[in-house]
Amino acid sequence: MLGETVGHYRVIGKLGIGGMGVVYEAEDVRLSRRVALKFLPDEVADDPDATRRFKREAMMVADLNHPHICIIHEVDEDKGRVFIAMERLDGTNLKLHMAKKSLETPEILSIALQVTDALDAAHTRKIVHRDIKPGNIFVSDIGHVKVLDFGLARRFQTGTAESQGLDGSSIPGRPLGTANYMAPERILQMPLDPRCDLFSLGVVIYEMATGRLPFAGASPSETVTNVLDKTPEPLTRLSPQKPVHLERIVRRLLAKRADDRYQSAAELRQELSTLQDAGHPGFWVRTRNRLWGRR
Repeated sequence: MLGETVGHYRVIGKLGIGGMGVVYEAEDVRLSRRVALKFLPDEVADDPDATRRFKREAMMVADLNHPHICIIHEVDEDKGRVFIAMERLDGTNLKLHMAKKSLETPEILSIALQVTDALDAAHTRKIVHRDIKPGNIFVSDIGHVKVLDFGLARRFQTGTAESQGLDGSSIPGRPLGTANYMAPERILQMPLDPRCDLFSLGVVIYEMATGRLPFAGASPSETVTNVLDKTPEPLTRLSPQKPVHLERIVRRLLAKRADDRYQSAAELRQELSTLQDAGHPGFWVRTRNRLWGRR
């Protein structure tokens, strides 16, 4: 595909392959700007159901229009292949960003707050992302964060927490999420609501703070069992320099029951902002005896 012209875009490079599609770098020949073009993988490019779900992803993201969500320019079709044109981001995803260095508390809080803002915007529009993980969080060179890949997103109904619209991922037969980051109610296929995204963000924050996943097992089945039954190692036991307040936030985010978590992204943002604004050791370094059942 390199060198080809797709609509009014000239493909100049391949950016990567994700669970929900193949992404290329392209030049918008009309506006002289760099963009990213996302296509369905070849094996499902001709599947009408996959195409319909793919278009749904573009429509949902375009409806959000938020500074911490990747901008969708348009969805179009060329030579029978549907594609999404979106902004070309400079930087790297959070997975690679964490691999380069250990993250300090201020950066952890900054990233977490920006993702929380994006989730708040999505949840306000009754959209649950369902696949929050480091690979779907993009960090620019100056620390600006954008949430990517709404290929698993679904709308939900306020009050009933029941999802509506098309089920599943953009690609039939593909996994509906990543087990390490999935909330228990998702694994159990219970009715979904926005609090499953908060659980996933809790896993991401834990990973940023400790360099480890809280529920990782030797096999996918063991990971699933851990998510459902295991209490993770306390964050500050693995990373003693991190604030006890952060440990408390993550502990609540990782509650097995959705009713025991923060009830909205807005509530979580307030708690993260309080910690970010504290900014002095006396606020962060407190006794941990009451946390995680320690005496």
